[in-house]
Amino acid sequence: MSIVNYPITGPIFSGEHQQPYFCLSQLALDGEGQPRRFAIGNGEFLEHSVTDSDCSLPTRVDYVYHSTDSDAGFKPLLDLGAQPQDLAFTTTNENQDAPYIVRIETGTINRAIYQIAILHDPASTMPSALNPSAQWNGRLVYAFGGGCEPGYFQGNNTAAVLRDNMLRLGYAVVSSTLNVNAQGGCNDVISAETAMMVKEHFIESYGEPRYTIGYGGSGGAMQQLLIAGAYPGIIDGLLPSMTFADAVTYMTDAQECASLLRDYANDPARELSDETKAVLGGWSMWSVCDSSLGTRPKRIAPDDCSAQIPQAARYHPQTNPEGVRCSIYDGMRNIFGERLYPEITVQREFARAPHDNIGVQYGLAALNQGLIDTALFLDLNKNIGGWDIDVNSRSQRTEADDDAVRIAYQTGRITSGGAGLSQVPIIDDRVYLDDVGNFHASVYSFIMRARLERDNGHADNYIIRRHARDLNLASDNLALMDQWLANIDADSSPMSTLAKIVAAKPADLQNDCFAANGERIVEDPMFDLEKLFDNTAGSCNSLFPPHAGMRLVAGGPLTNDVLKCQLKPIDYADYSVEFSSGERSRLESIFAQGVCDWSQPGLHQQVNQTWLSFGPSPVNRYTGADSTH
Repeated sequence: MSIVNYPITGPIFSGEHQQPYFCLSQLALDGEGQPRRFAIGNGEFLEHSVTDSDCSLPTRVDYVYHSTDSDAGFKPLLDLGAQPQDLAFTTTNENQDAPYIVRIETGTINRAIYQIAILHDPASTMPSALNPSAQWNGRLVYAFGGGCEPGYFQGNNTAAVLRDNMLRLGYAVVSSTLNVNAQGGCNDVISAETAMMVKEHFIESYGEPRYTIGYGGSGGAMQQLLIAGAYPGIIDGLLPSMTFADAVTYMTDAQECASLLRDYANDPARELSDETKAVLGGWSMWSVCDSSLGTRPKRIAPDDCSAQIPQAARYHPQTNPEGVRCSIYDGMRNIFGERLYPEITVQREFARAPHDNIGVQYGLAALNQGLIDTALFLDLNKNIGGWDIDVNSRSQRTEADDDAVRIAYQTGRITSGGAGLSQVPIIDDRVYLDDVGNFHASVYSFIMRARLERDNGHADNYIIRRHARDLNLASDNLALMDQWLANIDADSSPMSTLAKIVAAKPADLQNDCFAANGERIVEDPMFDLEKLFDNTAGSCNSLFPPHAGMRLVAGGPLTNDVLKCQLKPIDYADYSVEFSSGERSRLESIFAQGVCDWSQPGLHQQVNQTWLSFGPSPVNRYTGADSTH
């Protein structure tokens, strides 16, 4: 067996480096016309110069301290030989008293700017792998940032490492620019690779952590779940918030709303009320689609670029056909592969896309529950259409690339409940935003839970805690996860990993929700597909009712992970309404190939493989047959 010492610039398993790739000094100017800068956290900024083509920057170490003035927060420690008069002191969760001084290391790994923050008194011995900082509690928190945009650039911020609630207890906190989903390309393989490399550097420089806890919301939650599912071992416990199970299935919901339903429903000629529009997608209110999702109606399009990518570099089919394509799939072309699309006049290969809506009966549940009539149901499904590879709307429905669908499942771009996610404890901090029409809908926590239940027979390693916006459970959840992991670590029994996780769960950690008066209600999460439009059964659902999404209203399973459905002939027993003979003819014409059979798994649906590598050249890209583990 050979051992490869990979360069610190990477890559290791993500495939050839993305090109082009814009370093910090090459990013587009900000909204005020100024160069983008990376704030270290001590009031200073990184210099823009780079040392090589991999965007490398000199590693530097800085110190900050926490002031006794709580409003002042962290301040730069300018004299390492003297303690400021307003220096605060802290006691870690290992009962270690320490001056509240934080060492910040900033450098580049895998073309990303990383940061490590750890309690350390500069008057003591420098930390090392064999002599860790005396103030460190032995735990590592890996912070992941939100968003979901294609990469091609280094970025100018991490997911924040100066976190008082963690550092004061002795946790070390790390992150990097490619672990921010809006900068890392919404590419969890690159994020996993970067996290692995940064964690390796941490171990070599500071010591091996007892365990590593993932932390982050929205796109940060996506990364935790995807990394733990496809690259188990990097993160030992997960603390997601505003959870999405993965990018691909979320983008199915988002794109079908913003590109298809929004244009259809907002046509003045149809005279649809906002209430009627909302039930077509099952949302809490129409603004979820119209405003929250609709502000960026082409989220997976090649022209939906981050503001950090220079304008002149971006793809345009006429003026710059060779430019950077800002779809998340082009950003993951090492994974999905590429092919020509003859319907687009640009003669270059584009990344395969896994989206498909052949056979999807939009509004089916609304029809069967009497919320829309047959005329609207037929008109919607006849006219909703689809999009081409450039995400331009068209009258025909969207048909997925067959290989892209297979690859999405096999490689773990769709999270399953099996594989790595059956090997980690998860505490889902679900702040309730359905009541303000935000696209971070609470249903996505139920979706992730449903996948675990399907694949493992239960979801006992996944706890959902629901609460309003004014309640912060972050510190409580961190302490509970710490205890959970410590209990797992102490279990030397021959039980399976999943059984150990369930047995080790702290007694006080249960599915719960919190009323406005602070009352804690312990109750297992419930989501009734038969009551999509009135999911209020139970105390927690009455406080925080979950809502649906277009694919659930179309009859899809709660797992919401069928990319391309298997088809069946129309069966009129599936409808609670009667169609006239003319309406039957229209329905059969609209769905000439058949309708989705949601009782069957999706095409190519399977539990993902783990620790896949992707080849360094187009010839060796992953195909399913030539992957390495």
